Amino acid sequence: MGNGMSSSVGPIRPPSEAYSLLVRVTRNCPWNRCEFCSVFKGKKFAIRPIEEIKQDILAAKRTAEDVKKWADQTKYSLSYVARYNGIAWLMDDGVKSVFVQDSDSLVMKTEALVEILNFIRETFPSVERICTYARGKTVFKKKFDDLKKLRKAGLSRLHIGLETGDDELLAYVRKGADASQMIEAGRKAVAAGFEVSEYIMPGLGGRERWEQHALNSARVLNKINPRFIRLRTFHLISGTPMAEKVRQGEFHMQSVRGVLKEVRKFIEELEVTSELVSSDYAFNYFMGPVDGTLPEDKEKLLGLIDKAQDEWRLRGEPKRNPFLGRLNQPPV
Repeated sequence: MGNGMSSSVGPIRPPSEAYSLLVRVTRNCPWNRCEFCSVFKGKKFAIRPIEEIKQDILAAKRTAEDVKKWADQTKYSLSYVARYNGIAWLMDDGVKSVFVQDSDSLVMKTEALVEILNFIRETFPSVERICTYARGKTVFKKKFDDLKKLRKAGLSRLHIGLETGDDELLAYVRKGADASQMIEAGRKAVAAGFEVSEYIMPGLGGRERWEQHALNSARVLNKINPRFIRLRTFHLISGTPMAEKVRQGEFHMQSVRGVLKEVRKFIEELEVTSELVSSDYAFNYFMGPVDGTLPEDKEKLLGLIDKAQDEWRLRGEPKRNPFLGRLNQPPV
């Protein structure tokens, strides 16, 4: 079982999970209506049978055992032989990290997911962390006692796509939750003991709503105070409803300097003790390594944004908006 795509391995995981064993408990997305996303469009959601999931985990164990035999025979380190064979999740001292897929694992019944989590830890005693994506609305609906059961069973980090804290934008992109629900979801997850990683999309407000997007996103995160805040600059994907809105002139994409101005305002308004991360996402290249822990690194982060603004002011805007992907440039 490698990290390639198959029926037992889903299509996405956070960059921070590049060296995690991928265990797919659901297929696709139970919501699947976000207007900026194309990953699961046209695909049916399903919860996988527990025994099928367990067989995947056991297959991974057999793979790990085979690789260890090869390593012993060749005298190379276990991790070297694993990487050489395209198995990124196997370290010298075993499997350390697991990522549970697909987009919203917590939609699974708590008892079933607890059983899977326990089975992962029994099969791989070396595992130090188990992480997953979780939809904000699902966490909002989940009973607090259920969240604590999942945490006790070994689920350690939740990656939640907030995208924006602005109610108008949340409705516009059809996230299916409002800001107050996102706040309660994040606070419940933190209180249950999870490391919460919240995702924000700079540029999602376009030229018209950039400021309310920045201000309200910071406001919501200030109330959650997650462990991580990850920036994912909005870029268009062909075939999505947002792409059609751009084509029709309904939505106007932000410029590079416009996004930098927005990110600066967002950081200015943050009052959290979170780690801000931007450098793990390719479409954030234009802002540089805006990574640091708040509040102590706030001035450093603002300085990095100022430096990027100066550089782009001298360079000038690209002839083609880099956030448009392969779409034709719409009328300005």
